[in-house]
Amino acid sequence: MPDNIDTDALAPTPYLNLTKEEYSKHCLEDMFPDFASSVKPGDVILAGRNFGIGSSREQAQIALKHLGIRCVIAISVAPLTKRNLFNIGIPVFEDPDIPGSCRNGEKAVVTQDTFRNVTKKCESPLKPLPLFIMKIIEHGGLFPLLMERGGLSAASTPFQEGYEIKVVGKMKIFPAYDKYVDTVVDLLEKGEVLCGPFDTTYGLFASIKRPEAVKRIYQLKRRGDQMPLTMIVPKESFSKYAQIPDRVQKLIDEDLDGPISIILKKKSNEVPDYVTSNLPTVSLANGENPFMKRVMERVVLCGTSANIHGQPPPSTLSGVLDQLGEDLTLVVDGGPTYYRVGHTVLDLASDPPRIIRKGPYSSKKLFALFPELVGEKEETMPDEMTRGKSVIDISPEVQIGVSSTKT
Repeated sequence: MPDNIDTDALAPTPYLNLTKEEYSKHCLEDMFPDFASSVKPGDVILAGRNFGIGSSREQAQIALKHLGIRCVIAISVAPLTKRNLFNIGIPVFEDPDIPGSCRNGEKAVVTQDTFRNVTKKCESPLKPLPLFIMKIIEHGGLFPLLMERGGLSAASTPFQEGYEIKVVGKMKIFPAYDKYVDTVVDLLEKGEVLCGPFDTTYGLFASIKRPEAVKRIYQLKRRGDQMPLTMIVPKESFSKYAQIPDRVQKLIDEDLDGPISIILKKKSNEVPDYVTSNLPTVSLANGENPFMKRVMERVVLCGTSANIHGQPPPSTLSGVLDQLGEDLTLVVDGGPTYYRVGHTVLDLASDPPRIIRKGPYSSKKLFALFPELVGEKEETMPDEMTRGKSVIDISPEVQIGVSSTKT
């Protein structure tokens, strides 16, 4: 690998909220698209200068370990990356000559003091690692070593959860980890309101079977209950809650996916009136956030953006807490959301269909799918501003105008 491989490349920002099994698939995808699929257990990385520069995110090194990388040899390694690799049990060697003498696909054997290129039938000495580092590597990482020696074994679970879960007053904040899905589902079923990440902005969610929780959403937003909520369900279940013409069902299955909410005529026996403000229609959305997808597979949710009515919906937890912090009880921190604006809202219950609200979903694509559509065809803002790939976080406190010109 070349010089200056940074942690943003090893663990791209848009995927950091996923599990290691998922974010590892995106390791180095912009530089080497086939890297994750071609790495085999036992492979060795050879790199130039400044391998692993950038942030201290441990996902960068965990991704390498999960994919099977067992050793890193580079001309120089960023100190934070070196520390993190050692701590998860991957040996790191710095050598000025070895990386430049090898090519992709050559066979090699690495011991604690020797690098042997089997393909070229040559070998080079490696500077031996300190004994305490070798003990960490032999145990598969620092934490397994500590556990084996009894340092944390008696209190490992409380220690971990105490570190991960934050309690602020009556509010409990969980990280968006799979192991907390059961807890969040249980609390939703008991009538809690969840504040958590959606694909567009942070949202307030409740089980449709808990009318008191649905009412609580309106109280948190400080708005009247004459404005309906959106049902948050897998798109495969849309037909259970709404009357869907065959043509629309085909488009839902094949094209209408992503940051869009769809209004359809509801099936009254499946959707309570207190969710839809007694309207004959229902708004349906299928979010992309991995944590929320696992939750909505088990609880039928309704929800709306997590903001005080009339204020901009936030795309970060800090923005939510600025508006609603004192009133929340159940919170999931999923980092910045994928998009920075609310869903595109498409009304398919009206004739002709209408764009109720512009958002990150392409309006040009909607007009191609529905030629009779009523609404503005222009895009609202460039993809790089709405999609999570942007390094710009549109905070809820700042109004930002965006213009785009073609050259």
